[in-house]
Amino acid sequence: MTNEDQKTTLVPSPQGDGGRPSDLHRETPLLQFLRLLWRRKLLIVVGSLMPALAAVAILSLFPRKYTATFVYEHPVRESEYNVLVRRFHSLENLAKITGQLRDKGLTSCAQELLDCQTEDSLEKMIRLTASPAYPRRLQTTDPATSEKIGAVQAQLLSIQITGRSPKDVETIAGVVTDNFEHVLPMYAIRNDLKDLVRRFKVTAADIEDNRFNLDMELQREQARFEKLKALETGQTRSNLKSEIRDSNAPSEDKLVLQFTDVKNTREFLPLSYQVRAVASKIIDLQETIRGNEDKYAYCIGVLELTDKLLSQVEQSILTHYTTRQFLGFVGEQLPACKDKAQSDYLKSYMRRTENLVFASTRAGISPVIYPVPKHLAGLGVVVLIAALMVTIFAAVVLEYPRGSSSRGRP
Repeated sequence: MTNEDQKTTLVPSPQGDGGRPSDLHRETPLLQFLRLLWRRKLLIVVGSLMPALAAVAILSLFPRKYTATFVYEHPVRESEYNVLVRRFHSLENLAKITGQLRDKGLTSCAQELLDCQTEDSLEKMIRLTASPAYPRRLQTTDPATSEKIGAVQAQLLSIQITGRSPKDVETIAGVVTDNFEHVLPMYAIRNDLKDLVRRFKVTAADIEDNRFNLDMELQREQARFEKLKALETGQTRSNLKSEIRDSNAPSEDKLVLQFTDVKNTREFLPLSYQVRAVASKIIDLQETIRGNEDKYAYCIGVLELTDKLLSQVEQSILTHYTTRQFLGFVGEQLPACKDKAQSDYLKSYMRRTENLVFASTRAGISPVIYPVPKHLAGLGVVVLIAALMVTIFAAVVLEYPRGSSSRGRP
């Protein structure tokens, strides 16, 4: 064998056993993955761009929605705000709103409002928010901290209306704001009337409960007065006889008793003073009983008026009954009040109810109606990324049989 043949045999063969590539010439996984993507580039490009373009096209064909926001200056605590939202979202209140919408020709919008099964779906059309936002509830055992958290008040209430056209938004806003300003306060008026009925009933019951004790005490004091009066008459006669007998005797210093609490220590007073103290107590009891009788008559008369007002509210609470109609009904009761105290009560109640209604001040009458942005670019990017991941996974799956067959070759 020549030297050239020996040199040839010393050169390592580029092929290993079985014709496989050596480890020095094997491709990295990243390079293999990039080659795979290049071979399937058409699938990846088409499969990623087509869904994104289709999503953008479909969304652009949807009719644009419009929105307007009404802001009210209404300080309200979190508990009161939650009650307000629950009242607004109640079935009976939504029935009032949808009835008004049907009367104005928005039947489809009314049906869409009734078809809302969750609060989130309802808020897509009508949304109530408080500003600034209430602080998050913390797990605390400190009563002072809990009281501070509960005392936080939002200063503004916002109502956001969303519709299919500016005219629809304007019509819906007119119905919703009228409901919020003049119909929804009827629930607060009903609760206020119920509280007044309870208070007057408690006052009348207390007067009835104390009437027997006051009568018994008055009888006891009158009997005591008669007996002390008889004793005073006998003592006066004996004092006259002793004064005549001792008219020439030298005068002595007289002891004067002073008490800070005459009512509880009157038995130590001279007899004439005791008679005056009992007479004063009798006068006080008589005036207390007479005052209670007048107060009882006032409570009964006012209770009848309050029951009448509450009955009117209960009969009309499920209809589109407004605060204007209720205040008109209260005003109709004034001529029938013959008692000046009851008339003053109705006038005072009307003022308090008007303050309750005017507690919310709207910031502006007609806010600007804005188109709701569709966010086409953002949606296209999201769909593009999702479709890109799906098509890459599909390319890997399609490439797998090819790679396994190539590895199985000798």
